Parts: sequence; structure tokens; C-alpha cells
Amino acid sequence: MEKHKILFLAANPSGTDQLALDREARAIQAELERSGYRDHFEFETRWAVQPLDLLRELRKLKPTVVHFSGHSGQDMRGERRLAPRRDIIVGESGVDGGEQQYGLFFQGTEGGVRVVSTEALTETFRAAGASVKLVVLNACYTEMQAEALLAHVDCVVGMSGSIHREASRNFAIGFYGGLGERESVAAAYMQGRAAISLDGLLDGDLPQLKVREGVDARRLVLIMDRQASATVPNAAAVSNRTMKLSRRQFIAGTVATATIVLVEAAR
Repeated sequence: MEKHKILFLAANPSGTDQLALDREARAIQAELERSGYRDHFEFETRWAVQPLDLLRELRKLKPTVVHFSGHSGQDMRGERRLAPRRDIIVGESGVDGGEQQYGLFFQGTEGGVRVVSTEALTETFRAAGASVKLVVLNACYTEMQAEALLAHVDCVVGMSGSIHREASRNFAIGFYGGLGERESVAAAYMQGRAAISLDGLLDGDLPQLKVREGVDARRLVLIMDRQASATVPNAAAVSNRTMKLSRRQFIAGTVATATIVLVEAAR
């Protein structure tokens, strides 16, 4: 049985709010392990990730799902911070201002912040992300990156604002719990948002699911029902018509888009 690899990338550079990313990873793994389809997933974690690690792991693991957990850059000077969140305020110690600071914050070679821009992120997935069908950017203000990744990925979850670390963890628990029970991507996304609200947190509206044009997230299920792969009837049995069936399914870690044309046998 071929399994879906979920690649969990964690980055919490020195000088940034500590996010307890290990708790998030453990929570996701525990949720998958208690799910009915746990044997269909492999959960791979990578810590203190540097930019080149993304390229290397995409090539090596060929994951179906990529989950980034950490900080992102956003100009939020003047906003009062009430609790640890997943955005970096431009102008904070160790973070300079400027356009180059907008992006995901990976670990630098000296342990500090190394920014990966939206352009670099999309270029990396274009070059090495053919296996990836779903991306979760569990960091603040990643809606723009989510939109950009749709050029190469069917579904991407990003955050439309500054999300509290507890809310982001709850979203991940609800989301992967849904995927582990063979829910569609759309249903798992709604369950992730519900998991935020159930604990009385206020950020349930921040996760945003972006879907590539022509893709229906309500029909995208990572684990295919065996009965769905029924045998196609013989073409000779189809009388006086041409049937075209187009279907999109997540099977064996890939999205299979098949057009089946059944034509009556020549008289």
C-alpha cells in the first residue's frame, strides 16, 4: 500500500517569538494515529529548516502534503501584540524593514532569520513540487503566498491575518483529523476552523482555503475508496452514444484526471 507523505517543516529562528512547534507536530501525529486511515499516511518532520531544505526534501520525499509551521513577515508596526503570534514585525530586533522581509521566515545558517519570498517559494514548487497536492502555510499573513502557489498546487491553506499560536495548532488538529478520516479537503478545512471555535478562540475566520481553478475541493479526498475504482464497461456494450466521463481523484499520492471516451464498436 502506497502511503501519502506529509512533510512538516518547522522554523522558529532565534530572536522570534517561540511557538512551541513541537507541540503542533505531536498533536498532528497523534490525530493521524487515532484516525481510521492512519496506515495511509507517513508524517515526516524537519526542524530548524533552512531555505535549501525545502528543495532537498521535495526532491527526496516527494510528499503529497507540505505543512510549513513558523513565522512570516508582515509590516505590523504600531499594532499591539497581546500574545505570541506567527508574524514578524518589521523593525523588531534582528529584522530589518523593506520589501525583502515579506515572506516565510526560515532559519539562517547562523540561526537567525532568512526570508523566503513569495516568488522564491512558487519557483521552488514549480521546479520540484510535482507530487504536492496540498500545502498548509500555518503562519500569519500567508494568504498572498497561498494564492501564488495555486499556479503549481491544487489546494493551499493560508492565513488572512495574525493568528494566535493556540488557534493555529487547533486548526491543524481539526484539519489533519479530517484528512485522516477520509474527509475531503474542503470538509477537513471546515473542521479545522471549527476546532478553533470549539476552544473559544477568536481566530477561526483567519484560515483561508485557496483552490486552483477547475478543482473542486469538496471532491478531493486523499484516500480513495476502493469501490470508486470500478471497472469501466466494455465499449461494445454502449449503444448509439459517446460517453465522456471526466473525474478528478486523489489516489496513491497523485491527482489523476482521466477522460474516458466510450465509443460504440464499428458496425
